[in-house]
Amino acid sequence: MKKYFFICFVCFFLFLPLNDSFGDQLILVADEWCPYNCEPDSAKLGYMIDLAKAIFAEAGHTVQYKAINWSRSIVKSREGKYHGIIGAVKAEAPDFIFPEEPLGLAKNRFWVKKGDPWRYKGIDSLKDRWLGIIQDYDYGKKLSPYIDEKKGSLAVQVRAGDDALDILINKLEHGRINVLNEDKNVFMYKVKEMGKSKLFDDAGDDMTSIESSYVNIAFSPFFAASKSYAKILSDGVIRYRKNGKLNEILLRYGLTDWD
Repeated sequence: MKKYFFICFVCFFLFLPLNDSFGDQLILVADEWCPYNCEPDSAKLGYMIDLAKAIFAEAGHTVQYKAINWSRSIVKSREGKYHGIIGAVKAEAPDFIFPEEPLGLAKNRFWVKKGDPWRYKGIDSLKDRWLGIIQDYDYGKKLSPYIDEKKGSLAVQVRAGDDALDILINKLEHGRINVLNEDKNVFMYKVKEMGKSKLFDDAGDDMTSIESSYVNIAFSPFFAASKSYAKILSDGVIRYRKNGKLNEILLRYGLTDWD
């Protein structure tokens, strides 16, 4: 009887959900997307990480941040290995739990090599261009159908992995693609980091709506506590906007409030 009880006791703990195993330590993941989330071992983790750590600490929780590629971040969080993904729009993970208050506005633009006169004027203007994009990113209702139709060809070249943006910027510099779509904050931060700020021109807004461009930390549908985490974060952003802490964190990254 004691042996039977012991086996049941062990099995009970082995099959507890991950949320119970980690208690109040939340594990948040994404590929590096500075200034939203940056290198995990750096002095600046990204303003979304700074916000999450501060807000959840006030609620008695801790936050651990790991950088892994975007596709894996979504899949593994959905399975319950991690608690949430950083810098997501709703179209990328519609089954995840999103805070009501967004954590930023990521407005994508097109980028070309310095001196290239091409400017984006709608989908038809992409004819005869070689576009670089990152796997499993959402590019909006207008651009996404074009990407789905053309990806795998020279017209749309897809990269995945932790260094996807670095590779695409290098390809743009050397003419292996001739247009790149990326959020302005992220692109400018990355090319400055790479020492290539003067090599590219802004080729125009990709015309994605403001409503679909809000980014957030989205929590895994695997955990019952995700709704609670989303509310804590949403309430915290509202509170930090009122007391000035939001602007203090954003200023560390040269940013202003998106609202």
